[in-house]
Amino acid sequence: MDETNEKSLNEKGQKSLSRSLVCLCAAELVMMVNTTAFNVALPNIAESLGAGMAEQQWIVSSYNLVFAAVVLLAGFMGDRLGHLRTMLVGLGMFVVASAIGLAAGNVPVLLVSRSIMGAGAGVVIPMGQALLGILFRGPALSRAMTAWAIAGTLGVPFGPLVGGVLTTTLGWRGIFGFDGVVFLAVIMVIRMNVPRAGGPRKSRSLHVPWLSVAMMFAGFTLFSAGLVNAQHGILATDAWIPMTVGAVLTAAFVLHDRMSRNPLMELGLMRDPSFGACAPALMMLNFSMYGIIFIMPAYLETVLRHDALIGGMLLMPLVVASIVGARVNGWIVSRIGSRGTSLLALGCLAAGMLTIGAAMWWPDVTMRQATVLLGQIVAGFGLGAGQPAMLTWAMGRVPVGQSGAGSSLLTVFRQFGSIIGVGIFGSIQSGLYAAGFRNLALPVGLNPQSAGSVTLDFQRAAGFVGAAGNMMRQVASRAYESAMTGSFAVAAAVIAVTLGIVALISRKASR
Repeated sequence: MDETNEKSLNEKGQKSLSRSLVCLCAAELVMMVNTTAFNVALPNIAESLGAGMAEQQWIVSSYNLVFAAVVLLAGFMGDRLGHLRTMLVGLGMFVVASAIGLAAGNVPVLLVSRSIMGAGAGVVIPMGQALLGILFRGPALSRAMTAWAIAGTLGVPFGPLVGGVLTTTLGWRGIFGFDGVVFLAVIMVIRMNVPRAGGPRKSRSLHVPWLSVAMMFAGFTLFSAGLVNAQHGILATDAWIPMTVGAVLTAAFVLHDRMSRNPLMELGLMRDPSFGACAPALMMLNFSMYGIIFIMPAYLETVLRHDALIGGMLLMPLVVASIVGARVNGWIVSRIGSRGTSLLALGCLAAGMLTIGAAMWWPDVTMRQATVLLGQIVAGFGLGAGQPAMLTWAMGRVPVGQSGAGSSLLTVFRQFGSIIGVGIFGSIQSGLYAAGFRNLALPVGLNPQSAGSVTLDFQRAAGFVGAAGNMMRQVASRAYESAMTGSFAVAAAVIAVTLGIVALISRKASR
């Protein structure tokens, strides 16, 4: 009888863990749907609200910026108040933000909505990872992290498809209505199925180090502002000054937090070579993904003149390859280890970026699209194979009592990757596009001054009659394609340098 009862309890425990994993993966899925759906709607938003490239960058960056500023505070509070309770608060922020976005009539209100969503994501993602690290240990953690990564990867294709359908039928506001309903459902399901694991820990101080929070937020904000303004030139005063001050404030935050008796982040975790190597590697995953989904929609929807739905579907190769990479992640790790898998993933990302950029050299449209397809597949495989391997490698080295802090620290690196991804891609793309437009427009007698983005230049071309409008669209298309080559080449170089750094840090790391 005792053995029967023990077996029954074990089965119930396994079922409870399975339900928890499904619920946490569902939260990750809907958040990625939210992110990528919104990016597909950017051309529609640009036309509806008259948003130029800089404003579009801020619409995207506001989400990532607030995410990065909140995530360490979320880990701090989660380790003290309970990870599940903190996660539910973050999900509630999405519901509030959806209501604001639904009523937005201008860019500033839209920025408020996206910022609140960023705060919600900054709470939910690290708490989800922390709960996985607490509920699952050993080999089960690897399987759980793989499921988590696949759920996030699945959000990439569903996002463009859902966003494309909603934008085509209801306009971009339909995305916010969809978000409100879905996140309410996720809150109810998680409350019913996920146990209150890992908290609260009353023995730890609940005093929030607000000075550290303020320094980090100011540093990230100024650095991001400088990146956005760098589209007018990296040497412009409104570019290098904010970036410099932001970098100084961020460094000051790190030094202050290290000496504090009540630190916001557990920097001691970075001394572990496995954890320390995974942080910049994960940063490059987000750098690549957010850079691609920021640049590609305008190319697919404006230059190639597809609607939002078709544009979303044309990003499917990236996602399918990511899912394949995540599925074979365990097989790869078993043969070359976590370190080898992480380095392989970064190599695939760099190669994929170079391939997409080089595709713009083909004069033949069919060859160009085939090469873009190949680049998406290579980069997508790197994204899928890298994320679960890196997360499992890093979180497996974190003590249970520091699960929230460890997850949050990794998430900060990932979100900083998102910020510099949008900032670097956007600034280089915008600067090269404006220069290319000017050089191509002058010989054909067009106004050499771009309206601010390829979408707005196409909108401006609609006001011309006959050949002038077609000529402006051709100039804008060629300028954007040429700028993509430069943007993706720089991205590949950044990833290659990071690969070298990760290889050096992880030399003494375990498999």
